[in-house]
Amino acid sequence: MGRKKNVLLVTLFDNNNIGNRLQNYALYHLLEAHNVNVVTLDNCYTTQPSFKHIIKMQLKGILGIFVNRKYLDEYNQFCVTNNIRKANKNFNKKNIKNVIRITNNQEAFERKWTEFDIAIAGSDQIWHKWHDDVNELPFYYLEFMPKEKRFSYAASFGFEQIPSNDLQQHKVGLNGMKLISCREKTGCNIVRDILKRDVPKVLDPTLLLSPLEWKEIAGQASNVVKEQSNYAFVYFLGDVIEEYKKYMKETVKSLKIINIIDFSDNNRMISKCGPSEFLSLIENADYIFTDSFHCTVFSTLFNKKFTVFRRIQPGFEKMFSRLEEFLSSKGLLDHIYGGTQVEASNDFDELFRYSISFLEKILELNNEDREN
Repeated sequence: MGRKKNVLLVTLFDNNNIGNRLQNYALYHLLEAHNVNVVTLDNCYTTQPSFKHIIKMQLKGILGIFVNRKYLDEYNQFCVTNNIRKANKNFNKKNIKNVIRITNNQEAFERKWTEFDIAIAGSDQIWHKWHDDVNELPFYYLEFMPKEKRFSYAASFGFEQIPSNDLQQHKVGLNGMKLISCREKTGCNIVRDILKRDVPKVLDPTLLLSPLEWKEIAGQASNVVKEQSNYAFVYFLGDVIEEYKKYMKETVKSLKIINIIDFSDNNRMISKCGPSEFLSLIENADYIFTDSFHCTVFSTLFNKKFTVFRRIQPGFEKMFSRLEEFLSSKGLLDHIYGGTQVEASNDFDELFRYSISFLEKILELNNEDREN
């Protein structure tokens, strides 16, 4: 037997986002299962609250009780975010063992990465440009690695059209990749328009692990979460308008509501929710209401009753397409509140097989001089 290949995994390493941690774990786990050494690169983009900001929010919490409710809402949201951040960090320590930390994106270009045979960018919205950093897109296009070592799995842009001021960086980045796959059709279309060739759509890595594998992760949840019963789980990343609230109330009249995002309505221990608690709450719920892609994914994996809602904030309307694509592939479009004009494709099994084969192709290619 030859030596194991060393793979550098580059993704959004953001402890503020539960879904991001789950997709990182899934791809990390899948690659390890293919007998390679995997290291995740953390560029330390996660925002940590300063001591000054913590004191400011605590004061708002006090003002919210005695002066104005809006301050209490801000404090509660701060508590939720802080709790999730801490729980995500604990999940990383337990389940994503091999991590290299750099202080910023520039550091990646100053270091030699010769010990790694390939680098894989993905999944999540890595090609979105979230920060005012000239090195952000080159970093997520793996330009600190030789071209023959740059691959993407289930990369996403998070938009349908590239902003004009970033177009040149995207062109350079995409042309420098050895092999590309995207998570959504919109991403495949963007790449096709720039490279003048088709690239494949593959599944989010969370969909490539079995329900049993995810239940093992759910088993790591805190006891206070695992002990919950007879509830509907509500998980919205966008606004919950009155129309949605009315529908949820009428649908699950006899069930209590657990909503980890709304700190004020829950037991404070339940709000200390990371990936394991998130999975446990979905697995044991009697019903699920969500506008979240990953909450929808696990609702299907655990075979739950659920309804998916559109986000109504300006700028988020186009993000629903990935949910429609996924539910179409599973033949579950009837779970969308308000219906949809999309037709069912029922091609999930085909996508699953292709996604696994694409990952294996990346590992087989390695440094071989093959064409995309």
